[in-house]
Amino acid sequence: MLRKIDSGELRLGMYVSSLDRPWVETAFLFQGLKLERLEDIQYLQERCAYVYVDDERSDLQSSAPRSRLYRKPRDPVSVLREQYGEPVVYEDKHSAEDELRTARPLYQSALNLIGELWARIDAGQPLPLSEARQVAEGVVESVLRNPDAFMWLRLLRSSDNYTYRHAVDSCSLAAAFGRQIGLPRKVLGEVALGALLMDIGKTRVARELLQRRGALDEAEMEQLRGHVEHGLELIHKSGKVPEVTLEMVRTHHERFNGEGYPRGLAGAQIPVVGRMAAIVDCYDAITSDRPYQKAVTPHEAVRLMYEWRNVDFQEELIEQFIQCLGVYPTGSLVELNSGEVGIVYAQNRVRRLRPKIMLVLGRDKQPLDFAPTVDLLSEAENEDGMKLAIVRAVDPGEFDIDLADYYL
Repeated sequence: MLRKIDSGELRLGMYVSSLDRPWVETAFLFQGLKLERLEDIQYLQERCAYVYVDDERSDLQSSAPRSRLYRKPRDPVSVLREQYGEPVVYEDKHSAEDELRTARPLYQSALNLIGELWARIDAGQPLPLSEARQVAEGVVESVLRNPDAFMWLRLLRSSDNYTYRHAVDSCSLAAAFGRQIGLPRKVLGEVALGALLMDIGKTRVARELLQRRGALDEAEMEQLRGHVEHGLELIHKSGKVPEVTLEMVRTHHERFNGEGYPRGLAGAQIPVVGRMAAIVDCYDAITSDRPYQKAVTPHEAVRLMYEWRNVDFQEELIEQFIQCLGVYPTGSLVELNSGEVGIVYAQNRVRRLRPKIMLVLGRDKQPLDFAPTVDLLSEAENEDGMKLAIVRAVDPGEFDIDLADYYL
């Protein structure tokens, strides 16, 4: 018995027997298909209004991951344009070097203030929302002048105080992400505040769970997942908060394919700012040393998150995020075709593959006496006439390089 369903209802494990068009008009070689890949579902949803499913040949209880699937959501930038008007085009006002002088004390001040806020909440005091806003606004102003300064600072961090650093670094990443997309200034502040407060509910989770190096059992995972509701409760008690901020806190652990929590939302069910928050939260986490996992390099993180597009994260937003950070994000260690090794210290917004590099190793892979800089956009050739280009990203451990030694 075949059952006609809307293509938006397709799920992994279903056996699709017929389409609303001939099979020869599709990319599938044979008539009939058991859905075992999200890509196949997306393909059908983009081309078919309805399909016919054979329930007897379906296997909805298979080992395939649970999935709440959806019609492909609209382009998120178009959605934001309808909400907030035409995207704002922001220009760098300072160089990365100049902005770093302002950003360095601001970054440390933000860390200190977040530590104080968490300590007050731990002591049973209400969340001081005005002070949290002060941190977010300061970060936004720096990112608007030049986002590279905060992107550099977040890579030069120790493994301690991950919780506070994650809050501040997520705040700066969200501000940079929103700047890339062209969100209005007011909304940038609300987005930055949401990222800053995403994990505030972890103050209500046992510290032992947060610092556990081993795996958590299901009951412990439920306690950890509870930080979302705890955070919303703390924020609601603190006063009037923008809806954008609340949406980010509420949905930053939802996933595009419905595999997240706390509600298992999928696709367009997740507000665009929530989809952005999930990307920011994940990127900062995997590029940070945590009790149970070592950090990956920024370039590797970008590669991984691109692989996860349209599974955990919306493809269009991942592409915007990569445009924001660059293929070789600020703080990446790279090798040039000349054999020299350097650190990306600033992006060229118009040519992301040709950033500004601080050279730290010569062609012989020996440390240089000083760290000259090269702009791969304007200084395309070296003294030998070779057109310089990045050939690969390098793990700092390969040459025993500590980025903090080259702190601008």
